[in-house]
Amino acid sequence: MTTTWGAGELAGRAGVSVRALHHYDEIGLLTPERSAAGHRRYTPSDLARLTQIVALRSLGLSLGEIQHCLDSGEALAATLTRQLADLEARLEQTAALRDRLATVVARLDRGRDLDSRDLLTLIGDTTMLAEGKTKIIEDAGGGEVLVRSKDDLTAGDGARRDVLPGKAIASTRTTANVFELLERNGVRTHFVERVDDVTFRARHVDVLPLELVARRRATGSYTDRFPDVPEGSVFEEVVVELFEKDDARHDPLLDLDVDAGVVRRFVPNRVAAATLGPDAEPGDLLGEEPLAGSRFARVTPELLARLRSTTAAAFEVIEAAWAEQGGVYLDVKIECGFDRATGELLVADVIDSDSGRLRFGDVDVSKQAYRDGTATLPELRVRFDEVAARTDRFA
Repeated sequence: MTTTWGAGELAGRAGVSVRALHHYDEIGLLTPERSAAGHRRYTPSDLARLTQIVALRSLGLSLGEIQHCLDSGEALAATLTRQLADLEARLEQTAALRDRLATVVARLDRGRDLDSRDLLTLIGDTTMLAEGKTKIIEDAGGGEVLVRSKDDLTAGDGARRDVLPGKAIASTRTTANVFELLERNGVRTHFVERVDDVTFRARHVDVLPLELVARRRATGSYTDRFPDVPEGSVFEEVVVELFEKDDARHDPLLDLDVDAGVVRRFVPNRVAAATLGPDAEPGDLLGEEPLAGSRFARVTPELLARLRSTTAAAFEVIEAAWAEQGGVYLDVKIECGFDRATGELLVADVIDSDSGRLRFGDVDVSKQAYRDGTATLPELRVRFDEVAARTDRFA
């Protein structure tokens, strides 16, 4: 008779928490059998898979990367090679920060005065606040941060990743031009100034855990959830949707029902539905919880209205700018946050070729072509550079 274990027993054997096992089950990373009473029962093969998960997690791989490696048949060597490249890049960044700090110390030891702004920048560069899939955020002092783009290109919540030399330059150029366009049109952003080819200075904001999506046309996850709406249908009024920033659950669609005091989460797209089982469909209710006890407890009716209006306004400004050049802007994804010093609500993060679908004729010049696999990396590099150059005309 095959030996099986309950969640508590397996957690003790593998040195993980029961909560982690439940989460792995929810995202389809480790799916155990169920007893007649509905309890999770883990087999020796589950233990072997969990051992692999724990080992790969210790190397810094995300759960999405681990799932892709274990389920797609991708060679472990290829996955670890990418991870090694990431670690080497971080070592180079750390070495560069060390050198800049050494320069500051040497100048001070010689009694030389430094320009206060340069000093804040140099010292700020030594404090990394966060590193995401495509950017690094560093403290620059004075209520500001430095946002440094990376050449990493990802899709599927990080499950797919490539390095595209020059992407960071195109991203920063595009973002700086778009933010300046928004500011000129009355949409407040965290952007302060461009520092170098891959870095811009911004206000330090507390970003809300939301992805705010504005749509002019039906495409992407929208048509997954509304299959009766023809692809490309044009909305007379901009449609604004809210998604939770949660890679493990593929960023669920949110209904922040402030009047009822409830947060409802829904399956956002086909990819997320596929991880939940054959009966799951995009748009299905995942669950709900009291608003007051959630990560969205600070959301009020007034804030929700401002977020929606800001998202729609940002989209319409960018849409009009692209239309002047013959481009069709289908949708955009933005983030917002509160300035730590002033409390002002600002558009934050970046807005580049990764942020929205943009077409010229039948050619998609955004990152959607990477998700769809309809463009090679060299083709994407050309398209991203072209988009960045075109945004220079926004001025």
